[in-house]
Amino acid sequence: MTRALAAAVAAGAMVVSLAGCDDKEQVGTSPVGRERAGEGRAGEDRAGEDRAGEDRAGEEEAGSGDEESVVTGQRNGGATSDLPGGLTTRQKLMLDNLPESGSVMAAGEYLQRFTTCEQYSIDPADTRYYPMDEEFDESWGVRFRGTCNDAGDSYIRVFWTGTDGMKTLQEAYRADIAERIKKSPSAGIDGGFAIGRDFAVIAPDPDTVRQLSSSFLLVLNCNPNFEPVGDMSTAPAQVDGCVLTDDFTD
Repeated sequence: MTRALAAAVAAGAMVVSLAGCDDKEQVGTSPVGRERAGEGRAGEDRAGEDRAGEDRAGEEEAGSGDEESVVTGQRNGGATSDLPGGLTTRQKLMLDNLPESGSVMAAGEYLQRFTTCEQYSIDPADTRYYPMDEEFDESWGVRFRGTCNDAGDSYIRVFWTGTDGMKTLQEAYRADIAERIKKSPSAGIDGGFAIGRDFAVIAPDPDTVRQLSSSFLLVLNCNPNFEPVGDMSTAPAQVDGCVLTDDFTD
């Protein structure tokens, strides 16, 4: 797996595996579709366009004062806190800027601001969904799904949980990774879904991943052996044993 820097992202937000399913890799027990060697990142516009024109570089500037304790190289979960609630300044910025869509249609519109996302559809009968997606929807907290074509001749898939269903998705993904680690300790080592507050995204095309790295989404990683590289950081996920990270790899 090669690491690619996304220059547009603040302080070097990197490209991560939003790995969706390759046509040849649709078998497995993953929910909403078997992720490839890694999985993805995408997000939504937070109540307006105040953040629409901001880039991650601007964010880092905002939180890079003398008081900031930047978290680097932390193994899945741990970090030294410098704010009430146990968060560092960097972590608070990451979590505060997670996009929230409000609907599956708005999630697709948000993706279109950062990626090539053509012919977006929420039709359950759309043939671009993987057959297994619907089977896992309820157990993974997914209420609606969307899909679109990217420039790499593959499909971006969107899973809308609402804010109340996001914890269920994270719990299900953690359990899935735990089962896969029994066979391979590196399962999910590059992360899983790219998530916002109320939706998750899988994108198999590396170019799409690079584009999503500037979308304020964070990557859900539940492999206990994961360690972010360089100045990449982690923030707490909603479930123990998982983190959200701005470390994107493909």
